[in-house]
Amino acid sequence: MIRIACLHVPDADATVQSALLDIALRHSPSVEDVAPGIVFLDLRGLGRLWGGEEELARRLLQAVAERGWTARVGIAGSRAGARFAARAGESVTIVPPGRDAGRLGVAPLALLDLGPEMAARLARWGIRTLGELADLPARGLAQRLGDEGPRLQRLARGEDPTPLRLWTPPPVFEESAECAWGIEALEPLGDLMAGLAEALCARLRRDELTADAFAWTCRLADRTEHEGFCAPAAPLADPAAAAALLRASLAARPPHAAVEGITLRAHPLRAPKAQPRFDEPPGPSPRLLTAALARLSGLVGASGIGAPELLDSHRPDAMQMTPFVLFPLQGERARGLRRENGIPLPHRGRGPQFELSRKSGEASAEIDQVAVLAVRRMRPPRPAQVTLAAGVPTHLRAIGLAGRIVTGAGPWRVSGEWWTDDAFVQDEWDVELGDGTLCRLARDGRGWRLEAIYD
Repeated sequence: MIRIACLHVPDADATVQSALLDIALRHSPSVEDVAPGIVFLDLRGLGRLWGGEEELARRLLQAVAERGWTARVGIAGSRAGARFAARAGESVTIVPPGRDAGRLGVAPLALLDLGPEMAARLARWGIRTLGELADLPARGLAQRLGDEGPRLQRLARGEDPTPLRLWTPPPVFEESAECAWGIEALEPLGDLMAGLAEALCARLRRDELTADAFAWTCRLADRTEHEGFCAPAAPLADPAAAAALLRASLAARPPHAAVEGITLRAHPLRAPKAQPRFDEPPGPSPRLLTAALARLSGLVGASGIGAPELLDSHRPDAMQMTPFVLFPLQGERARGLRRENGIPLPHRGRGPQFELSRKSGEASAEIDQVAVLAVRRMRPPRPAQVTLAAGVPTHLRAIGLAGRIVTGAGPWRVSGEWWTDDAFVQDEWDVELGDGTLCRLARDGRGWRLEAIYD
């Protein structure tokens, strides 16, 4: 005999739902995650274990009340019956076996979770409750709605033989270690982290998963915590590559006190397997690439390894370093991990694109007929001494370049971000020296700079 319990907490969010699922699993091995604040439990064979349905409902309410929430429990022979009993009854409502159809007669159609099209069709027919749907002629309903009509009618009558869609808690890939005497040096701490990474990678390989992010938390002797985060260039489950990456990350951000305990977490990912194309060169090995990037970050720091990306700003040469990854982290969760751990978020805008003409011969001919002027930027800009006459540059002296300015154009003012502490403003000039050299000058509150030379 099918018996379903519905545990309902009104106005629940994701945090409450997680706790409800945990409470439900402690009372029944078969649990279905329905919606925020609604969980179904399969009660078959649990009566003797908990001392009856009333005792089980009381235990569920008590477990929820210990978390500070108010819940209601409905028990019936179907999902719809249990859900309606939990919503329309008192704190505990138990529908006797075989009485679901009578109780569901006044229940709204919304209990069946109909699609928009089906709900609109039944509304046009004037059907508002489950009882009205159950009283329709089964033959005519099947002719108009096909197999879906009799199925919905059986649900409206409390006939629901479909088993619950079992929910299982997601696996937690986490390893911890205690350091009774404390670890102050990076080398033994790296060895301990490597051991934890080896255990995590073994679990990942056992489940045919990889990790696209690692995070750790160190409990320090001064009662504080030291947290870190790193993302490999490609999802991996190789312990050697993971250990090298974690050692480099620790070296870039070492803890400031002795470590008494450490917890390492891996973000699992089932990386899709794709057949490489025959007309493309083979890509780098994820393991070797990760190891190489880890060694480089240990030498120059994690912030010095990545790909430069232009920022959406008028500030000259505004850019940031983004981590180099073959398969970027996806989803809002990954963006949250990057934001929480101080890793720059990838720019969502699209960079400049250049279209190549299919008629390369015609394009080459057009380029030959047009004078091309290239700009060679000075990185970093060279300090310069500029002589002015009536506010106009007349002489330039910089490292490797000096001469009289014969003509010029400007100034062009560039400014922005005045609403922040990093506001900028500068004037730019294009000038020509006596020997024909064309260059770009800039001046701000720090003085003059040679920004570029035109070739």
